[in-house]
Amino acid sequence: MKKVTNYILMNFIKSFNPIFFTLFFMVSIIYFIKIAKITAIIKISFLELGELYLYILPRIIIYTFPIVFFIAITLSLSKMSKENELGVIFSFGLSPKKIAAIFFYLSLLSSTFLLIDAIFLVPISKQLYSNFIDVKKAEAKLNISAMEFGQKFSNWLVFINKSKKQNSFEDIIMYSKEKNKDNFVIAKKASIDNSKGTLKLKLNNGKAFIIEPKSIKQTDYKTMIVYNSKNMEIVGKKGVLSYWLKALKDRGRAKDFATFILVSLFPLVFFLLSVSFGIFNPRYETPNIYGYIFATIISYYILMYYTISLNPLASIILIPVVSLVVSFLVFKKKVLSRY
Repeated sequence: MKKVTNYILMNFIKSFNPIFFTLFFMVSIIYFIKIAKITAIIKISFLELGELYLYILPRIIIYTFPIVFFIAITLSLSKMSKENELGVIFSFGLSPKKIAAIFFYLSLLSSTFLLIDAIFLVPISKQLYSNFIDVKKAEAKLNISAMEFGQKFSNWLVFINKSKKQNSFEDIIMYSKEKNKDNFVIAKKASIDNSKGTLKLKLNNGKAFIIEPKSIKQTDYKTMIVYNSKNMEIVGKKGVLSYWLKALKDRGRAKDFATFILVSLFPLVFFLLSVSFGIFNPRYETPNIYGYIFATIISYYILMYYTISLNPLASIILIPVVSLVVSFLVFKKKVLSRY
């Protein structure tokens, strides 16, 4: 019995792998095109491109894995049915219920993995992706070069005499004007630092002057830090719980939550339906397997998005219950009543 189970699983894996990697590759290309559009705004290295791809990886998995899982069960069993292998397996005493049980545990494991991905990894990766883009955009606006006039850092006009290396400078003059006074800052050395998503200009060994109508004030300093105060709306790392609790007030976040949950449950609620499509007698039946597959996937997603648009949180209960009932009824009528 164990060898028969392993044989069924091996057939499933042979169907799953080529479909998954093909679809995964196609979706990855779509996201790479989106990343390529970002490079028109910000400059990123090859390693940073890979970092961005890792941030979108949880979303690629959530969109590809459930569909491929459903297709792979159906195709692997239909192939075994066409070659009369399932008939031989039934003669060994392995009933359709036991075959369904094999895929139940597999689908339960898959949905659990997808739920972890959706609830934990997706929000974390989305925040990291957003932070990365925001920081890079801010850095692009702070691209200060030596011997150029009119450059700005926050509210300061900056002139740099010499650029030692990237983001490291020598002989800096900074100027800002307020209502009744002018501010001058000079420094022998300076560097731009990105610490925890906050960009700052660190000045070393210099003087600061405040020029007012009736007085001039001077301050000598060893280290002065000037923070960038504009265009720095960097999203911090929020807890996963607080991220999803926003769904109670934010309808957009509620739709995202419902969508990810329902997509994650797709393998679990439809494993019986995929088994039903895959098991048939090739002498008397020639089912349109691909038609069944696409009809099921399209119907589920249309119903899911429609129900979510009406009531996101209620759809999390309604859609799985309806899907499970339909799957069981089809399995009972098409498989259990015959085999």
